[in-house]
Formats: sequence, structure tokens, C-alpha cells
Amino acid sequence: MVVPFSKYHANGNDFILILSDHLSKKDLTRPTISKLCCRHTGIGADGLFLISPSDSYDFILDYYNADGSWETLCANGSRCATQELYRLGRVERRVFFLAGDGPHEAEVLESGIVTMKMKMPKYRSKKVSPEGVDGYFIDSGARHFVSESNNLSEYFVLELGEKIRHSQLFHPKGINVNFYKLIDTNTVEIMTYEKGVEKVMTSCASGSAAVIFHLASVGLIESPVLVCSSGGNLNFDFDEKWEDVWSSGPAQIVFSGSIILDQYF
Repeated sequence: MVVPFSKYHANGNDFILILSDHLSKKDLTRPTISKLCCRHTGIGADGLFLISPSDSYDFILDYYNADGSWETLCANGSRCATQELYRLGRVERRVFFLAGDGPHEAEVLESGIVTMKMKMPKYRSKKVSPEGVDGYFIDSGARHFVSESNNLSEYFVLELGEKIRHSQLFHPKGINVNFYKLIDTNTVEIMTYEKGVEKVMTSCASGSAAVIFHLASVGLIESPVLVCSSGGNLNFDFDEKWEDVWSSGPAQIVFSGSIILDQYF
């Protein structure tokens, strides 16, 4: 079975994109996805998207982490999927699509930047302290723990992020872990440890949305906000009630090709 695919990245956060025309959902088993995302023997990526047609939306997205686990939302990858379908001439610049957390809008701008409407995040906890680290569980379409830290080194985020991700407090689903440093009212630095990938990400848009929502809720930032991560920047624009929230950033093709899938079953 020869399956066409495209490889994209958004600030270094990289994805395999496959159209359901070429591969059915039932063939995407967890081991197969994990093998495809392996950087040594597969295509290599942080995650994989299966893009399906719909009568009600421009398209439907199913997102899987690198370990093959299904996830509700990956905003960086959703922007990449939008860019890919526009590149293929399957959609107009403005789209309306369905992800695991519900419907979203997105638009491919003339600059090539893709902007995406986010859902209003929600607090799922008061202040909690897994592994002795104070922070909040916030659902921004995906599960995120956010905590302020002056140390955003990769080693620190990896070591502590892994412990918090596996904390009994968030068992059995686990949680993504975001450490942030407030620079000023319009700038935040963020580093994210992502479950299902089990490493520190170069960028995480849904995690950034959770952090921005928290900081806006406590009155420390105002729109627009620049989020700085190791892979690059994201821009967030939001209204006072968080009913109109947009995340904007790059979504770039790396390469496209075909893979013989038989060996991955």
C-alpha cells in the first residue's frame, strides 16, 4: 500500500498530513502511527493528522500524538492542515473545520501566515501543586497545566514536566505541562512538555492559549500578545470576554512524498 503524505511544521512543531482519500481511519492503528512518527525508521514527526471530507464542514481533523494516542486538539497542526488543503486547491482561504474539541475557523493570510480561531479556555481546577509546583489545570481544547517559572531551560522543563505529566492528580489521561515567564503586558515566553510526544516542544499553540487565558484572567496581559518559544513566535488576539480568540503563526511545508505502508502494519 503506497500512501501519499505531506510533512509540515509550525515553528518546528512537525506533523505528517494524510488525506483519508489515501488511507482509511481503521488502518491507522496506534502502532502504525507510532512507527510513522519515528524519526529513525519512519517519516518522523511530533504527530499525525488524518484529514477527512465532510458535508457540514470544509474538512474534519483527527490528530494523533507521536505515540499513536488520539488527541482532541493540536492548533499548530490544524493551521498546517489548513495550509495544505489550500495549497492543494481543495479549500478557499477561509475555512470552517471540525477538530476533536469541536468546530474552528481558520484563514490563510496573504503573507502565508495561518490564523485560527480558538475556543475559550476553561479552568478545570483551582491552584494545585503537583510535584510541589503551583499552577492551574486549564482546558484550551486540550488538557494543559500552566505554571510560572524563571527557569525555562529545556532540561528543567523536561525533567519537571515529565513528573507533572504523570502525576496522580491528572491520572489516567495525563496532562501537557507549560512553564511561562511574563516579559511584559504583551509578551510571554513559554516552554511546553507534551504528553504523547514525551518531550519538550519547540512550540505549542493550545498550551500558549491556556497560558494567555490565565494571565489575561488575572489582569497581567492585554491583547495582542506575542508568545515566544524556542521554535519561533505566535500571536494571540482576544476580546475582553474571550469569545473571539485568534492564534496566528507560520505553517510551512517541509516535503511531500509517498510511503510504502505495508511494513508499518
